[in-house]
Amino acid sequence: MTNPPLSEQEIVDAYIYVMARYLVIRQEHIDMAEEGVDYNVIKYNELGKAEFVNPNLDVAYLEAWFAVDEQTPVILEIPEIKGRYYTAQICDEWAEIITNINERNYPEHPYGRYALCLRGSSPEIPKGILRVDLPSKKAKMLARVERQGDDEGAIRLQRSFRISRLGEPVIQPAVNIPMFTNAEAIAVEAFSQPMLGQVLDSAVDSAGVAEAQQKNALLVARFVAESEANKAAVDAIIKGQAFPQFISFARSLDNRGGWSSTRQYVKMGDDFRFRSMVNYGGIWWNSSAEVVYYLGNTDLDGEVLNGDNAYVIRYGPDELPMKHANAYWSLTMLSVPDYRVVPNDLERYNLNNISELRTEEDGSLKIYLAGQLPEGAPESNWLPAPKGQPFFLNHRFYVPKEEVLTGQWYAPPIEKVK
Repeated sequence: MTNPPLSEQEIVDAYIYVMARYLVIRQEHIDMAEEGVDYNVIKYNELGKAEFVNPNLDVAYLEAWFAVDEQTPVILEIPEIKGRYYTAQICDEWAEIITNINERNYPEHPYGRYALCLRGSSPEIPKGILRVDLPSKKAKMLARVERQGDDEGAIRLQRSFRISRLGEPVIQPAVNIPMFTNAEAIAVEAFSQPMLGQVLDSAVDSAGVAEAQQKNALLVARFVAESEANKAAVDAIIKGQAFPQFISFARSLDNRGGWSSTRQYVKMGDDFRFRSMVNYGGIWWNSSAEVVYYLGNTDLDGEVLNGDNAYVIRYGPDELPMKHANAYWSLTMLSVPDYRVVPNDLERYNLNNISELRTEEDGSLKIYLAGQLPEGAPESNWLPAPKGQPFFLNHRFYVPKEEVLTGQWYAPPIEKVK
């Protein structure tokens, strides 16, 4: 084996960097394999559907892959929506936020038609249509309309989102990569050539670290290609160091009481570790200006959450979650490592601001997480956990108030019931 051109940590960083793009490409393949899904076609998700990673069950969801070229924009039409939360989140091909179209970010054009154009192109756009630039030829939209206890109205608005084309863009298929799972992720194979070059060339990365990290990734790829011994050495580094760093990165966030908060991330920016982590754990993360996620996989004492235990989250009268969100809040339980909802006999996968939760006499609130209903706990306040299995929590605060963004207020700790 020859000496690697980079340090072990630089190899780890190059791997974590490229994983963000591999995870988006994997999702593109998964999406396009679904019947009826195509580019520039909206998929109107069924309400309450939970058969995808890290679902948001509080909204009528719709999603689409946009594909444009130098001559051909795509037109997105958004209906007028009043009195309930909505957003059209548009992400680039690395899963960075391009924009959220809603009344907060577009007060002069909160609904109507938008022309999604390749940055630097000059297509003719009809009058009255607002231009939105995309950094590369594809983008992903996840639009949400709050259910708010009115599913009929939510569906009507969901179905009023529309896409049309001003021509036929030339669409490149997703890069062919080996499909992998979170449990058995791609390792040294991520540095295979010519695949890695195709992956990096397939989409512009807006991060400031892109040039340096892509250069390092290609150096690793050349080293791997020189011999089987080199390949085995890099594979050992990835499995021995990259995966543990990748999984544990959440600990570098704002951590309190078992939670990790995304409050400081209005953009992913140059933080390629954060980008890969959220693509791995719940692809299509959204800006903290739109939603703050409290991510929980340990209790107050740092022990991994497990369905054999019972836990309680205690909100004081002044800590009630709805007091700290301008739109709504929710708490969802997910399995590990695939981040899917946990099946249970109640078919209850989350609690939120319209759940009929029982408060204590002093106005406080207790939410219970356990494999079976803890003694004395009201069933209305219980999220069933998988017995004998670890689980993960996603506590969402949509349009968070200032005290959430600054960290002055934080979700109460996850306490094990003794």
